[in-house]
Amino acid sequence: MLFPPLAGLIDVGGLWLLYRTELFAAAQHHPAGHAVMHVHVLAAGLLFTFSVCQLDPVRRRWHLALRGAALLVAGAAHAVLAKTLYAVPPPGTAFAPADLRTGAQAMYYGGDLVEAALGAVLAATWYRAGGRARAHRLRRSGTGRGLPTATGIRS
Repeated sequence: MLFPPLAGLIDVGGLWLLYRTELFAAAQHHPAGHAVMHVHVLAAGLLFTFSVCQLDPVRRRWHLALRGAALLVAGAAHAVLAKTLYAVPPPGTAFAPADLRTGAQAMYYGGDLVEAALGAVLAATWYRAGGRARAHRLRRSGTGRGLPTATGIRS
């Protein structure tokens, strides 16, 4: 699986490159370029999601703290990009101010929703791993056998 910070760079870096250079304006005038832009944004977002969540069986699992940090940094970079788009349109474009603000708000709040969902997946992963580790420790120590009864004596 791809290194989560690298996947975040591909995802958010691609958005910065798209919206802060003439690339977005150029893609608007060419149907094939416009389609490639959409495919790249979708593929990069999925790649980042898969590298952070790691729900599928993968050969190498990155540490949860690294994946969480990658999510935090990518989320911050995404939010900053959305805020800059709220104030200044992509170079070479002429959007109406109301349209620009609506698009930037959708990017900002939509990104927050996706990042919160990814954070919830990471939290569930962390919680589940902690429960497995606790159960493993109890089994190894021998105290995890039997259920406690009302008198406190294990059966």
